[in-house]
Amino acid sequence: MEKNLPFVSLSIADKGYNKLVIPFLGKLDDGNVFKNTITFLLSISAVGLLIGGIYLTINGLLGDDGFIKNNITNENITGGKKVGSIIGLLLGFLISLITTWVLFSVLKKRTEQLKELEYVGLLDYVFNKTLPKLILIIGELLFILFLYGGVLQIIASLVGSYAYAPLSSYPSLILGMLPGMNIFNEFMPNQIYGDYDNFGEFIKMGVIVIASSFIVLIAFYIYKEIYSYILKLATNLISFLPKFAIPLAIRKRSEN
Repeated sequence: MEKNLPFVSLSIADKGYNKLVIPFLGKLDDGNVFKNTITFLLSISAVGLLIGGIYLTINGLLGDDGFIKNNITNENITGGKKVGSIIGLLLGFLISLITTWVLFSVLKKRTEQLKELEYVGLLDYVFNKTLPKLILIIGELLFILFLYGGVLQIIASLVGSYAYAPLSSYPSLILGMLPGMNIFNEFMPNQIYGDYDNFGEFIKMGVIVIASSFIVLIAFYIYKEIYSYILKLATNLISFLPKFAIPLAIRKRSEN
């Protein structure tokens, strides 16, 4: 056991020094603190998606702004519209819970893959490993959410009424945090609704949203490739810069 205090030996200080300070510094040196912090935040985000999705799915049913009051018990909605809303509620509730689980599972798996990557330095881990993985994660989550919205839009078209889609606000929330990505919000309908009078248009809308989910996924995979290419160019430029210093230094000495 290493001694902590100068001149004297205090058991409690020595134990705390050897059990807390030294191991912590070791984890800083080998990068585990930084690696564990990043993966811990992603793990918390995965749990947040799971809990948040379940909460939104249940909470969206009730209250003055809930789906039941607005689209089922509403006196203005009768007959086939009400029956369609009930079917849309049952299917939407089930699909929303499944989507929540899928979102959690994708983020959980990607976080585990990030944990397995070797840590050779903070810059490498953040820029070469974490950010490319994060770009793919965002694209995959958006793909699932857009696919979710498109499927429910088709269901709403088939039942000729409203479909329950409590997770439909997630894409705009994610895209709002990314500069220049709001353009994808135009593909997601503000309200999941169908009407037999315009059946073809509403079905077409659902198909477009499903198609856009694949476009979003491809776009983020392209973004990842562009990021990796730019990072490689920057890395090569930085590694090339010191080569200019030697001939310049030699030339200056020879001129003198």
